[in-house]
Amino acid sequence: MVMPAIVSVLLGLVLAQRFKVFVLLPVILLVLTFALARAVAHIEAAVISAVMAVIAIVGLQIGYLLGVAVRYTVLLGRTHRAASLRRLPRSRARQTFLRSSHPRHR
Repeated sequence: MVMPAIVSVLLGLVLAQRFKVFVLLPVILLVLTFALARAVAHIEAAVISAVMAVIAIVGLQIGYLLGVAVRYTVLLGRTHRAASLRRLPRSRARQTFLRSSHPRHR
């Protein structure tokens, strides 16, 4: 039962990096389809299949939430770094170079 949880959390992380939240519904339906197929193939394991499906669905959602948090943190860091670079004072040599290399100032 640990393996489906780990795989679903990792899959949720990957989905969060590439897609919007609407991708979760088709993936959840796919997980339910696989759980139903496993339950039909192994009649005695229907309850185990249902529990594994619930674990996988919850893992997907947790992984997606963690992936969105990672993406937000990375974007926040990039924005903060770009803002701090804009505030750096320009040296006199850099200002002269920029002025002389611009076509309008020739």
